[in-house]
Amino acid sequence: MRNYIIQPLLTALTLLFFFSLSACGPDVPEYVLPTKKMSEHQKIIVNPLVVPPKPLPPEPLADPEIAAAPDILRVGVSQDVPPFMYQQDKKIQGLEADLAQQLGIFSGRTIQFIKVPKKKAKEALLKGHIDIIMSGLKINNLENQAITFSDPYLRAGQILMVRSRDMALFSTGIYSLEDSGFTLGVIEGSSGDLFLTRTIRGVRIMRFKTVEKATQALKRKRIDLFLHDAPTICYYAAINKSAGLSPILTLVTEEYLGWEMRKDDDKLRQQANHFIQQSKIDGQLQKTIKQWIPNL
Repeated sequence: MRNYIIQPLLTALTLLFFFSLSACGPDVPEYVLPTKKMSEHQKIIVNPLVVPPKPLPPEPLADPEIAAAPDILRVGVSQDVPPFMYQQDKKIQGLEADLAQQLGIFSGRTIQFIKVPKKKAKEALLKGHIDIIMSGLKINNLENQAITFSDPYLRAGQILMVRSRDMALFSTGIYSLEDSGFTLGVIEGSSGDLFLTRTIRGVRIMRFKTVEKATQALKRKRIDLFLHDAPTICYYAAINKSAGLSPILTLVTEEYLGWEMRKDDDKLRQQANHFIQQSKIDGQLQKTIKQWIPNL
């Protein structure tokens, strides 16, 4: 009888002992798996002083910034376009670089070449950061009535460059290429690209980012012809003559090149137009053009 009473009593005392030990132990917090929201909240608490990155400063309109002066002609160079304006060995050179120097002598002003982003060239001109833009510009109907062009100094347009041994094959003109299946190269978004897309059917068109890449494709027979601006085609045909490239000088389209100025700058516009006219009369303009574009 005693055993039935003592055994349960000992069991109860043992359980009571262990429960008391648990109650006297250290206070350990319950472990909870963090959720995504908790993690984000914790990041905010741990890093309360995180500063968002500062926005990049706006691209400058002109490099370098030179104040307007009556004895300085600030020539904006908005794109690297051989043979008109390009930089080589840290020096601006090309056909229009030479013409700019001649215009400076003609007008009694020192030339300062200033780089301007192509997309912001007109803004730089209107805000007075530069005086004139000379970068192989085609004369067109300007949307901004505050800007005007000089008289044309060069008649140009679109022509073809081919491999020299294929000249006879393509000498009849571009319209004979319709439905021929030939592959024509153009610069993406250029006048040549627009002309082919709207006018010539039945040819394959391969578009390139640069003239250099299109020229290489012609040499490697990836394309049969390359259509682009006449001065540029003549320039690249001349430097690649030994590689067997030649221009077909028949104009596919007709275009004229000039320089952009502010419409209210009457003095500069008159000087530029007078310089162009006088250079045509004395032959200096054609001589300078031939130095840079022998085939034109």
